[in-house]
Amino acid sequence: MAGSKDGAARALDAVSRIVREARMEQDADGARRAVARLTAECMGYRAAALGIIDSDGLLKFTVFGEAPNCQEARACREAPTRAPDGSWISAPLAGIGRFIGTLIGYGHGTGTFDAEDLRIHARLCDSVAVILEAQMARANLVETMDRDAVTGLYNRKHLVKRIHEEISRAERYGGRFALVFLDIVGMNDINASFGYGMGDAVIEAVASALRSSFRGSDVAARFGDDTFAVLLPGADKPQGQIVANRISRVAAGNPVASDGVRMQGPDMEWCVVSYPTDGSTCDALLAARNMGP
Repeated sequence: MAGSKDGAARALDAVSRIVREARMEQDADGARRAVARLTAECMGYRAAALGIIDSDGLLKFTVFGEAPNCQEARACREAPTRAPDGSWISAPLAGIGRFIGTLIGYGHGTGTFDAEDLRIHARLCDSVAVILEAQMARANLVETMDRDAVTGLYNRKHLVKRIHEEISRAERYGGRFALVFLDIVGMNDINASFGYGMGDAVIEAVASALRSSFRGSDVAARFGDDTFAVLLPGADKPQGQIVANRISRVAAGNPVASDGVRMQGPDMEWCVVSYPTDGSTCDALLAARNMGP
């Protein structure tokens, strides 16, 4: 595709544009989508597929254009590779001491790519890897800052942010969501009678009950010292009440132990508010929770 010095220069200019625009993205997912799209558009590929290693060690692909299921390209992890018929090229994305993914370019037919195209594609991948690794590190830092240190659940700050996002989505596309709030009954008495170690164990037990009771799209958070919340996208108030009852039963039904002492699982008080019935803003929804179930 490069074809000449002028063609190679244009390709390198395209690489610069891809890197520049991808760097402007604010989050890792946005950067991945931008890289796939810009690679296809700027490099003149029929399609581009960006694969990033997930937590299970598998390549999770973001695709722009009509990309064939080319297993040979997806398996290229060690060195830049060109298809024997010149229909695709692939190069690894190398982070600091580790493989983070691969970027595949698909041509418009056989004989599309030559050795010079592969060299330029590999150069693109070297630059893209730096951007994506930085975005991933930033995302991990944000994730850590949005987590509660004791339970590993999201914190109040993250939940409020997600509520605003759900409201914006509902205003644009229509929809609803429910918020479940749960308080541990008698937390001060538990700390006074059994010690703060038992109090932490109770909090962790409630967090475990939350994890076992929601869908992948739901957001569970520690909202306060002894208050928890679950955001249920797409749910109405009756559905939220079902979730609240389930969490309460699980929490109460599992004894808690600390330093050789056991106690019955805690009782929970809860309420459910829903958008837009109980409020159309985050502040209104949080205020409505004090009205009870």
